[in-house]
Amino acid sequence: MIFGKHSTWAYIVARVKVMKRKLIPSEEFKKLLNMDFNEIVRYLEETEYKKEIDELAYKYSGPRLLDYALTLNLGRTYKKILDVSFGQAKEFIAAYLTKWDIWNIINIVRGKIAGVSPEEIEEALVPVGEYTMDFYRSLIAKELDEVIKTFEGTPYYDALSKVGSTSLSEIEDEMYKIYYSRILRERPSELALKLFVDFIRMEIDIKNIKTILRLKREEVPSDEIMKRIIPGGYELTEDEAAKLVAMSWDELTKSLEGYWFWKGIESIDGRELSRIEIKFDKVWMEAVARRASNYPLSILPVLQYMVLKKIEVDNLRTLGWGKWQGIPGEEIEKQLVIL
Repeated sequence: MIFGKHSTWAYIVARVKVMKRKLIPSEEFKKLLNMDFNEIVRYLEETEYKKEIDELAYKYSGPRLLDYALTLNLGRTYKKILDVSFGQAKEFIAAYLTKWDIWNIINIVRGKIAGVSPEEIEEALVPVGEYTMDFYRSLIAKELDEVIKTFEGTPYYDALSKVGSTSLSEIEDEMYKIYYSRILRERPSELALKLFVDFIRMEIDIKNIKTILRLKREEVPSDEIMKRIIPGGYELTEDEAAKLVAMSWDELTKSLEGYWFWKGIESIDGRELSRIEIKFDKVWMEAVARRASNYPLSILPVLQYMVLKKIEVDNLRTLGWGKWQGIPGEEIEKQLVIL
């Protein structure tokens, strides 16, 4: 990746501000929690999700329709950001979006293993990274071993060659390590790049603390946990992570005080870890929002919107499936990241 030295951020930030205004306000989710599934879909047909819902309604129904419509809208939103950006902005955003290559490849592999139809695999993809939808369609048409062989000579091949002998979650973790290491090879020499790299390193912290807590709760050995840790964290370096994973649960939770991602979190109950992960996501977004307000003409407002959009889509997906399955609204609300 070669990042350009000059860029004007004002235009892309202005475009993103317009897009950000279309996000569903947090107070609206209170209303959505009181609706049934069909009412939620009708509500979304009055928003920017209408086009995708209408487009897919002839083919799908129920939560699957909502799932695929949300995914399609997310991909189109990210593509629009790329299309209106240029210079250094486009390079940074394109680099960040290559994480969706991992999502897409793993979904294709998982779909092949589970015998999911080609159409359903395709609907779950977000082709905004290095590879195009035509490339992914060619993969979907292949047998699983041919899919893996396609990546010979790429950084992902070693991880993908373990399909069948290693869990997909571990393979996915290995691929994310590669993704983050490629970005962190860049050495911050100017503010724009430093802001981008710091954002990435803070994102790594959030991923790593979630991994540590989840695997500690499952009593996974320390050396196995460390294999899943992504190097390059902002405060949670590999050395810091090694200290934490060697501790007991009580020692670990006490030792988290003082880390940037621990603000506002009083305690951890291992039985309700998903709620703690949601708190981490909120702290993460609050930190990004503060930095974005300090650097309004930088990549940070763009990255902030991109993550907020993903959170909105995840919230709507959780809400839709929860309502479809008859889960009480108060239980669904505990799984939403409301900012």
